Amino acid sequence: MTNLQLFNVHTHKALSANEVQNCFPSSSYEGGRFSVGIHPCYIENPQEQWQQLLQRTSLEKCVAIGECGLDKRASTSITEQISLFEKHIRLSEELCKPLLIHCVRSYAEIIHLYKKLKPKQLWVLHGFHKNESTALSLLNVGIKLSFGEALLYDQRLQLLAEQLNVSDFFLETDESSLSIEKLYQLVALWKKSTPEKLSEVFQTNFFKQR
Repeated sequence: MTNLQLFNVHTHKALSANEVQNCFPSSSYEGGRFSVGIHPCYIENPQEQWQQLLQRTSLEKCVAIGECGLDKRASTSITEQISLFEKHIRLSEELCKPLLIHCVRSYAEIIHLYKKLKPKQLWVLHGFHKNESTALSLLNVGIKLSFGEALLYDQRLQLLAEQLNVSDFFLETDESSLSIEKLYQLVALWKKSTPEKLSEVFQTNFFKQR
């Protein structure tokens, strides 16, 4: 298992070419595939950050927009956050790249924007760790989920992931030092599959043209 390069939809510590490294607009990361977005908790100079973001998205290895989204704990007003998030959504559509979403206490707003804007590109709500009702509300409109380290110990998430189709979710490590293999091993048992096959499915679902 140690030599596997399993698909990781969102990480701050990319270790292989199959992992999508999360970047901020000012990041100097020049490794493999990456996503770039303005995190709602780190909105400082949005005009300058947006120009930096556009420069990054022009690079060939930029495969997704984000993480971006809404967070009601952030110091920036929710109105300004929504305005900036809508810019990310439009960019995702223009560039035909998936959108990786950060959401805290803003699920209703995220769902409302999806219904309002009717995006064609994939939306993935990363680090999902809420209840089944919230999960189904997101999935029912077309927003996919991504599970991280919490999947190893949160029984609610485990029951949810066991029930879901593999087309409904992805796996990630986010800022954790956890090996993505542990998540794959767990899900492979539930789905009667192998980590390698699951990785292929997740990667196909993430990159397929829409």
